[in-house]
Amino acid sequence: MLKESDDLTKRYSYVFENRLRVPIVFLRDLHRSQKLPELASFLVWEVLYKLRLFGRNNYLKFNSGQPLVLGDTQLSDPALGAHLSQLGALRGLRVVSSPYNWKLFFVGALRQTLGCIYPDDTDLYQSTDHSSSLTHLKRFGDKIKAIFISSRGTIFVCIKGAVYRSSDGGNSFDKSLHLSSSESFFRHNNGMTEIPGKGLIIGEYGNVWDRTRYRTLAYLYLSSDDGETWSRSDFLIKEGINKHVHVVKYSPLLKRLLLADGDNKKKLWISAPLDDLDMRALELKAVNNYHMQIGGYTAIAECGENVLFGTDYQGGTNFVVESKDGRTFRKWVVPDPYRRSPIDNMVCRKARQGYEVWANLPFSAGDSRCLLMYTSDCGKTWNKVIEYKRTKHTVWLLSSSNGAVDRVYFAVQDSERHRRVVYEVSDDGESAAC
Repeated sequence: MLKESDDLTKRYSYVFENRLRVPIVFLRDLHRSQKLPELASFLVWEVLYKLRLFGRNNYLKFNSGQPLVLGDTQLSDPALGAHLSQLGALRGLRVVSSPYNWKLFFVGALRQTLGCIYPDDTDLYQSTDHSSSLTHLKRFGDKIKAIFISSRGTIFVCIKGAVYRSSDGGNSFDKSLHLSSSESFFRHNNGMTEIPGKGLIIGEYGNVWDRTRYRTLAYLYLSSDDGETWSRSDFLIKEGINKHVHVVKYSPLLKRLLLADGDNKKKLWISAPLDDLDMRALELKAVNNYHMQIGGYTAIAECGENVLFGTDYQGGTNFVVESKDGRTFRKWVVPDPYRRSPIDNMVCRKARQGYEVWANLPFSAGDSRCLLMYTSDCGKTWNKVIEYKRTKHTVWLLSSSNGAVDRVYFAVQDSERHRRVVYEVSDDGESAAC
């Protein structure tokens, strides 16, 4: 779940919602923070969008089904559940409420589920029966920010500043890794991955303001012994990346490591094909050298023969990008009223008829709106599920796993009353089990 606190991001939204009236102070701040290339991209994309010059076939295509629109009127929990159940049934999906209010969780082998419960998200729970019952494992000293389970069954739990490790199924945890700041963490579902040879890689994320600028946190952490020991790489920092890492993900389709950094550069990095892990031989090459070439990804998901990417341009123009080989890319423009919302997260579901990718666009300003959507044809068309405004509601995708699983989970929260319900999506006709 990504929440940027950058004041410049807020100013982007103000600028574009007020017909590009750019004050001198704003330009000065952009220059000081090296944001002018990003603003230039925003301006070019704005003109291309307004004049419809992206090409008629380069806009995201939505199927005819209408979403559930969460407006100013607050729905009761039963009414919301009934609407979602009806919407799902029309599309061959079963949508039911979960018996537990998960904040986030990871699905491991043999359907082992490890997660934390809202709002007491310092406690780690385990379930092995689709959450019919829960076992409390450990209380951590801070909120759980991310969870990962390796192919060997080793559990990793990230809180701010540190990663804890358990090799005995959660009976005991030891601090495995200190991150570079007490505010850092890795992003759930996006910030930790396993590559062939059972090597583990973590990308550090955080927003730490040091008087006049954000602290550089773009470190990679590499382990070849299932997380017992780690080495820290400042490769990205040496390449001029000035803030943090959005995504670290191994692609079985491409047999390559994919990495996306955040803030000024917004580059996508791809490794050579990986058959085994040799830390000294791990090399990453930038796909985009210029901001205009589109990077800044906050979500990556694999679907069939495609890898899908979602962009992070709060207040600007966002894109869904596709690649089949890691060399050539095709982009689709997210249309209004969702265009200005970044694609924060993507989750793949193994459905009865193939694979689905669920995507969440959870940030909006002005007249723009947020959207939860999914594709069942690897990005050719998309189905709207929930449309909402961030001032009234929030929606989050919650689950993560090493491969596609048969259920997707999302939470809907009333921003005013802070009431929150978790929903499970599976194929219609399957048993309702979280």
